[in-house]
Amino acid sequence: MTPEEKFMFDLEGYLVIRNALDAEELKTLNAAVDRAHPRDYDDEDADTKSGNGRGVRGSTGRVSNWDISCQKLIDHPNTLPYLMAVLGPKFRLDHDYGVFMMKGGKRGSLHGGAPDRIHHYYRYRDGEMQCGISVLVYCLADADAGAGGFCCIPGSHKTNFRMDIPREVRRLERVPNYVVQSPAKAGDAILFTEALVHGTMGWTADHERRALLYKYTPGFMVASPKHYDLSSYVNLTEPQKRILSPASVHDREDVLA
Repeated sequence: MTPEEKFMFDLEGYLVIRNALDAEELKTLNAAVDRAHPRDYDDEDADTKSGNGRGVRGSTGRVSNWDISCQKLIDHPNTLPYLMAVLGPKFRLDHDYGVFMMKGGKRGSLHGGAPDRIHHYYRYRDGEMQCGISVLVYCLADADAGAGGFCCIPGSHKTNFRMDIPREVRRLERVPNYVVQSPAKAGDAILFTEALVHGTMGWTADHERRALLYKYTPGFMVASPKHYDLSSYVNLTEPQKRILSPASVHDREDVLA
């Protein structure tokens, strides 16, 4: 992270990493999504069961296991330094999934940063940023201004008054000026701390929203009760094995040890 990027992340609680993926990676990842992800947006029963509403389909499996290109995102060289900057050298991938939306699709309300969640925190100490759950959103399609998708309240990872956000704002029924949808292009990655109040605006673009979310924790922390089955992956590198391992492993080894 550059000094300016550290300043921006500390100030706002998120950062858009431009051109994290190149054109060939985007092509391969989108092809993997086409093979692995069901495209039946008219399946009302499936939408109801997922709780997402029509026009939105979140994946039911781990996208990191869909294809070797998705596996490479676990420790992509263009985003790994950012993870180490906010989580330190001992971190793990806690869970991952995809979010796909068609025009008119709606998603969840604003959430995150709840003071009763031990996994949601951000602090600065001894010259270092310290985060709980931290998320990388890999954008496989453009999310231009006004298109919808990831939104947040910049700086809310530090506020003492997050519980005072009005109900209609939390539900995105009213979108005041302090709720921001940050534009991103295909190939960009959005890094944010779960201490940040964030959500997903309804999708208005004519093309499909495609986002792969990889959620990391410090090495000692577990948020998801389901561990990764390393035997289900192909040719994992040693760093990837450590990142996918249970929290106990990280008591002993750095990611890049």
